[in-house]
Amino acid sequence: MAGNEKAICEFLFLNIGRINLKHIGILGQIGIPDKNYPGYRLAESLSDISTLSTTYSRKKADIYLNGRGVSIKQAGSSFSFNRLQRANLIQVYSRLGLTAPQTILTQLDQEIYRFHQGLLSSRDRPWQNFFSENDFKTLLNFLMMLGSPNLGMSQHPAELILEAPATQISQEMYLDDYFDRFATHLYHIHLPISH
Repeated sequence: MAGNEKAICEFLFLNIGRINLKHIGILGQIGIPDKNYPGYRLAESLSDISTLSTTYSRKKADIYLNGRGVSIKQAGSSFSFNRLQRANLIQVYSRLGLTAPQTILTQLDQEIYRFHQGLLSSRDRPWQNFFSENDFKTLLNFLMMLGSPNLGMSQHPAELILEAPATQISQEMYLDDYFDRFATHLYHIHLPISH
């Protein structure tokens, strides 16, 4: 969840019935994910918003808007999603049906070796060196919207991404919209220090 998620949710709550979101329509209700089951409870007061958990790692949907799971991303912040550890790579890549998982892992290992030999000035590498666009979108969709390598599928998957500045709503997008809009910011993946 973005660093300002509660402020965004408070803003949304105070503007129920007055905000028209592109993919959601007129905002009619806000749901708060429940840690104990794959459902949500409706926010009935502003104090309900304060019960939103910012540390609940099993959820991808930070909130539900009109019943649709939404992940909140702060505009202008760095692009972030759950990080992969080498131990999970083959399992995750295979489960997602990515093309040639072992080849991807070998290429990543080679780049890590090059970094440790001082042949690379940075650990940031273009994702296009390892993934087709389709495979990268599949991986991002899983990491940002559906689950995590260590915890599996989320009880609260996200369907949309709400990009918002610190105090107002910008827009909500599907992952493809987010990818297309931020493709230049998604240019690099960050190599782990070691394998």
